[in-house]
Amino acid sequence: MRALHAALRRDLSRLREAAGQLQGSSGVPPTVLAGWDTFQAQLASHHAAEDDDLWPVLRRELSDPSELASVDAMVTEHHLLPPALAGVDSALRGGGELVAPVERLGNVLLGHLAHEERDVLPLIEKHLTQAQWRAFLHQERSRRPARDRPGFLAWILDGASEQDAAAVLAEMPPPARLVYRRVLEPRYAAQHRWQITSPS
Repeated sequence: MRALHAALRRDLSRLREAAGQLQGSSGVPPTVLAGWDTFQAQLASHHAAEDDDLWPVLRRELSDPSELASVDAMVTEHHLLPPALAGVDSALRGGGELVAPVERLGNVLLGHLAHEERDVLPLIEKHLTQAQWRAFLHQERSRRPARDRPGFLAWILDGASEQDAAAVLAEMPPPARLVYRRVLEPRYAAQHRWQITSPS
């Protein structure tokens, strides 16, 4: 979960940097749109998994009204994101003012991630068993078509800290880690997502 949150923050930072460079530009490079589309897809998939598969399980383990309210707040905050995402998407694809919608999205998303990490991740650690947590992780992975899973792995490990990378790679058998390092990572890096080519 923390590795995925770090990947979302990383892409948001790249989006903000791109917005600053592209403000007033006549077009958005395909590399930026590719980064944006991946970010949107990963965020939507993660929040759907939480809403459908994680929060109901966690709620069943809670009785304290304040703890239940914290979980309910996650669902409410998830509903604030689609309009913010749509504003950025419209600006990227329609050539409108970009910096302001990116900042709006950043405020909503960063506030949500911080709230979840402060109030809800401790509830998960306290109330869910290891088996329940692993069942959620398995369910979240199963939501992704098999053809998309290598891309997700490369995305979440792009620029990951040593601690986050170790946590993710520990879930994989040694042959899969080798495939990641020798095939998936270089293939992903070659796509240069978010990169804006400077004029020659």
